[in-house]
Amino acid sequence: MKPVSNQDSKGRGRVKDRELIAFLDLRIAALVSSDPEPRPPCVRCAGTSIVIDGYRPRLGGYRLPVYRCSACGKKYTRLQGTPLDGRLLGQIERFVPLLPQPLNCTEAGHLLGKLPVHVSELVKTFRGWLLELDPAGKWEARVRLGGRRAEVRPTSLAVAETGAAEDLTLTRRLTSEYDDLYVKGGPAPRCAYCDSRDTYEMAPHPSRRLPAFECRTCHRVFNRRTGTPFSKTYMISARRFRPLIRYLSLPLPYAQVADIFETDETHIRIWRDKFARWADQLEPDGNLSVRVRLGTTPTRDTPCLFCGRTGTARRNGQRVWHCIGCGRLFSMRRALVERTGRLEIIGAEVEDPDDGITPELDFDGLANRDAACPGQRGG
Repeated sequence: MKPVSNQDSKGRGRVKDRELIAFLDLRIAALVSSDPEPRPPCVRCAGTSIVIDGYRPRLGGYRLPVYRCSACGKKYTRLQGTPLDGRLLGQIERFVPLLPQPLNCTEAGHLLGKLPVHVSELVKTFRGWLLELDPAGKWEARVRLGGRRAEVRPTSLAVAETGAAEDLTLTRRLTSEYDDLYVKGGPAPRCAYCDSRDTYEMAPHPSRRLPAFECRTCHRVFNRRTGTPFSKTYMISARRFRPLIRYLSLPLPYAQVADIFETDETHIRIWRDKFARWADQLEPDGNLSVRVRLGTTPTRDTPCLFCGRTGTARRNGQRVWHCIGCGRLFSMRRALVERTGRLEIIGAEVEDPDDGITPELDFDGLANRDAACPGQRGG
């Protein structure tokens, strides 16, 4: 068998997994060898009385010896029961270099002329074969093609946010203070402009949704929201602000919370900033605002939800991050549950592991990409 090309692309400056490709190269070469020796045992009855029954031409130009079991009469080749027992053999020299590459099944399908689901199944078959050759899993763990979708031993990624729970101190304090801004009764507050206590509630008016007050010292009119980040906020938005308080202390991306509230992440960012500024007004020493964690971004230790690599997040534009390991948008989405009235992060949330942007390919002799894969909203 012609050895699989394992040279770095000119000017790319990247190194492939030469050891994995060399390991597969040796095993595949033994399978497609025209030398009939050694004779493999029968694939049906495991018999060892085997005779050579001619040769069979196969895809890729290989001349494969055919064996026949003297005990049960079964005819077979060395390829039976391996990933090469099929039409893949004609593309093996193109497929093997893809295995250590962090590509998704869609892009690999473009290169091989196969559907993504077929690529995924091929990768799983190769992973299973590698586990047969090496039960310790050293080589299988080095397969990157297909990401987590093509794993045969699915593993759960450990994310630092697992176990993080809603800060009830922050939630209760902000909820109580927020409700006080919209209360209809009670004594007149101090003047929002001159801090005078000499204030009184004005007569109700159809144009006002909230109680209005006038200061007898500076003669200015105000309400309980005046001077806060929520001043002049539309009431329809004000009703949505209150439930957001529960999410302020959780290390979640804006996009995930935006989906929960069925709005744009820009709005969530603005609302979050309003609460952070207000927290500093309530406690100027910053002890309250420091508890606000909404809008988290990747760190060096954050794993990509698709390829599992850490330290691969790079900013792409103002808000979007992508993984330079697998090219997909870097997701910070986390799975949430509510336990005893408290929101808690229980792990990573993977939506569609095969969507995303594909990085520049890192192998020789392969066609240029037909088209960029569709992206998804990052988080």
